[in-house]
Amino acid sequence: MAYLGVDGGGTKTAFMLIDQTGEVLAYDIKGGSNYLQIGKEVIKDVLSEGILAVSKQAGININQINFAFLGIPCYGEDKEGDQLIEETVAGILLGDNYVIGNDVEAGWAGSLACKPGINIVAGTGSIGYGKDQQGKSERCGGWGCFLGDEGSAYWLGKKLIKLFTKEADGRLEKTLVYQIIRDEYELQNDFDFISLIYDRLECKREKIAALAPLLSQAARKADKFAVSIFDEAAKELSLMVKFLIKSLDFPTDQVIPVSYSGGVFKAGELILSPLSKHLSLEPVKLVTPLMQPVTGAALYALDLSGNLSNYKEIVASLKKEEKALCL
Repeated sequence: MAYLGVDGGGTKTAFMLIDQTGEVLAYDIKGGSNYLQIGKEVIKDVLSEGILAVSKQAGININQINFAFLGIPCYGEDKEGDQLIEETVAGILLGDNYVIGNDVEAGWAGSLACKPGINIVAGTGSIGYGKDQQGKSERCGGWGCFLGDEGSAYWLGKKLIKLFTKEADGRLEKTLVYQIIRDEYELQNDFDFISLIYDRLECKREKIAALAPLLSQAARKADKFAVSIFDEAAKELSLMVKFLIKSLDFPTDQVIPVSYSGGVFKAGELILSPLSKHLSLEPVKLVTPLMQPVTGAALYALDLSGNLSNYKEIVASLKKEEKALCL
């Protein structure tokens, strides 16, 4: 038996096939599957090529996939977009043995191994998702870079840009951030920064988001402005958690597990410590993600199919398989 998990994203889409025991049958990565970024025609190619690739690896036909969960960016946000995604998937899997959700659900499924709780995604964008013990779910954030995405890598990149310009022209004192950017891009003149952003980085969302590690570099060396920005990011992410706590029916006598996924959390304690601080009055506990989103998506497919038994053994097997794949 084969269960498919798909974790879509702006820059890459991961595909995983597992069997009912938690053994990984196949794994592959293709390009991004956010149709707003890559175009409506390209998403069809990405999904069909990825599903075909893992099917071939596993030595099965696509129609032998027992159940699938596909976490696709932007799903649930626009009727026309949802129709495009639904028609695309229906044309590939040719049946009703699948569920489509937003990619934030894959993040939740991986981080909490499909158990009740809250997951915060802070990658290129930001979004939160939670599910309680009754199966009620809710999301928060995910408005995109022009309307929101507070606390995301893109948001951090924009903050870094503004910080550099203020330090460069004297509105703020020059700190380590200023020198890090000068050195990283070998700027001969502060105004070369304008060409860097508009020409080299083309103001593209993913390229601006890629500036975030420079802010981490400065914060690790105690740059006061960089540290403050991470604190602000954590506060923004905490607001999503607080909303989800109020919106869902978690037991009042239990601590709610809150996990996380996305590149911003590679900053470690720079983001986790202030996040914990901003959630200190809430009945929550920050927990390390159990698995990657794509693995969670595959586990979720198995769960949704009604064939998830020996839960602990399957999760243990999947975590072991992840290590073997270096995920």
